Amino acid sequence: MPNERRKLAGPCGLYCGNCSDLLLDKVCHGCGCDCGQCAAGPHHTACAIYRCCITERGLESCTFCEDFPCTRLIQFAYDPIWRTHLPVLENLRRIKRIGVKAWLDAQEAYWADQRRLERWIQLHRECEARYKQIYGE
Repeated sequence: MPNERRKLAGPCGLYCGNCSDLLLDKVCHGCGCDCGQCAAGPHHTACAIYRCCITERGLESCTFCEDFPCTRLIQFAYDPIWRTHLPVLENLRRIKRIGVKAWLDAQEAYWADQRRLERWIQLHRECEARYKQIYGE
């Protein structure tokens, strides 16, 4: 699978192809990017899931971890601010069942619906605004 496409499958189970950082702001190439020029770099440093999965355990995805689903990942999925994280557990289970290539194919097809994608981006923006309101970042 081309590396560019693989960057869109976050180790946590998020699909980066529907993220406003990638689609609208153009500041990120996806969680799998290591170019050093986009938002993925600082995100890798700040993200406890990325550090645990990729840096510490050397795994491609949380789905391959013997502790899946761990407390950290469950709390990430059910974060009361970031409602866009809700699908991660099922996404990871599906990746394990069908493989990352088939999962990416399914995600691309699902998010090809522009109306659905626009609603998702709006939800992402609302979560981001709520986070900034609470934490002032």
